[in-house]
Amino acid sequence: MTNPLKGQIEVKLGSVTYTARLTVDSIIKIETAVGCGIIKLAQKMGDADIRITDLITVLHNALRGGGNDLQEKDINKIIQDVGIIEATRCVAELITQSLIADSDEGADEGKPVLE
Repeated sequence: MTNPLKGQIEVKLGSVTYTARLTVDSIIKIETAVGCGIIKLAQKMGDADIRITDLITVLHNALRGGGNDLQEKDINKIIQDVGIIEATRCVAELITQSLIADSDEGADEGKPVLE
């Protein structure tokens, strides 16, 4: 079972449903690997300017963050099986949910929200 308050979501890739989570540490790893910030990566996806290696990087970190013991070669196989479009959709959902979860945390805890 996933816990959206911890940024966990379920993602379906082909016939398998995985728990995924992008932690701050995993976002730092993604940003370092892709060479831009997570928000810029989301913008690039909106412009259809994403590389397969970016998809692999995000999926690998998110699925491992969700407790799945997957290696990069496993992610390559998943993408090959489900296709680039489905993998891209999944990555877009992961990034969107991680950004939404981060912005909702302060409001849920009664902390002041800076405007």
